[in-house]
Amino acid sequence: MKELPEIPINRFQLAVLLDELENHFYNFVLENLVYCIQCRGFAAEGVELETLFLDSLNDIRVEGRCRKCGGRVARLFEFGEKKEFNEKARRFRKSISELQS
Repeated sequence: MKELPEIPINRFQLAVLLDELENHFYNFVLENLVYCIQCRGFAAEGVELETLFLDSLNDIRVEGRCRKCGGRVARLFEFGEKKEFNEKARRFRKSISELQS
């Protein structure tokens, strides 16, 4: 099977991909469960989001900075394992490639 390319996405595109429950989970994790190596614990004040990616497995990878110390943080959301999300991500990729053609 051909590996899918990693593509950058924006917040609007992410909102289209996530259903209500996934969006709630995503926001909760960003505010409470992202580890900051500089703080040596969870980013207690949340994360300032910088970049979003749809990776080769249709998972969402976020990169940003800890709001408390400014340290670099990243988190992977393994949404691609869910059949419904994976299908939605494939349709999204197809629509993006059609726009670029």
